Amino acid sequence: MTPARRGYGWTALVGLGLGGVIATVVHAPARWLDVALQRASAGQVRLLHPQGTLWQGSGTLWVRGDGGALTLPGPLRWTLRPTLTDTAQGLTWTLHLPCCAPRPLQGFVGRTQGAVWLQTQAWQAALALDTLQALGAPWNTLGLQGRAVLDLQAVRWPLGNTASAPTWHLEVVALDVASAASPLRPLGSYHITFAGQATQPPRLTVTTLHGDLRLQAEGAWAGGRLNLRGVAEANPERLDALSNLLNLLGRRDGTRAHLSIGSPP
Repeated sequence: MTPARRGYGWTALVGLGLGGVIATVVHAPARWLDVALQRASAGQVRLLHPQGTLWQGSGTLWVRGDGGALTLPGPLRWTLRPTLTDTAQGLTWTLHLPCCAPRPLQGFVGRTQGAVWLQTQAWQAALALDTLQALGAPWNTLGLQGRAVLDLQAVRWPLGNTASAPTWHLEVVALDVASAASPLRPLGSYHITFAGQATQPPRLTVTTLHGDLRLQAEGAWAGGRLNLRGVAEANPERLDALSNLLNLLGRRDGTRAHLSIGSPP
């Protein structure tokens, strides 16, 4: 074989190899996203029944709790597209949960302004509280009903430098909460704040907006497990209707219960 033909042969092989790599990336199956979620969450989050490709597809979001697993109603749909400009190189993504949010969650991960960032826009969603019973204790014991409205602030998170990572915040308002352990409906409405950093489980605080059951508590959410310590106090005029629920929540002290859910964080 002449040198020219050998050169042509190597060029053809390289071309075929590059073509194969490009084809693999372009047609990467949606199940790759499920694999990535499992690894990143240590098996706590999965994408069931993935369809489509890594770049555009759908599936069902599954979250494991302490005693069960929650499957969100309806599909999660996503799109990924490369972003290559003078100021940004990475992936722009969109997540759409028709069951829970009127607008998609949009964001970017990649290099911009001299560093690698994960960025998201502000986002709102709503979820029926009875959905949480699938996670097991204490949710199935309390039998909560009502509606939770989630408000995620815009996030700009540096990757690869967790020491300087900012705190993220998720605000939740639980409206007209009821429980299978009490005939009183509703118990009240509550404000919950989740905050965390890259290397720490989310911390949370619970305060009361209004209602006959007043809650004041702090804790953490780690590995799908809720840990709360605080005080639950009943309106004295509603004590009979709230007594059973107070007994479930913690050690009784008259109209109050010393709230104790889960192991200490």
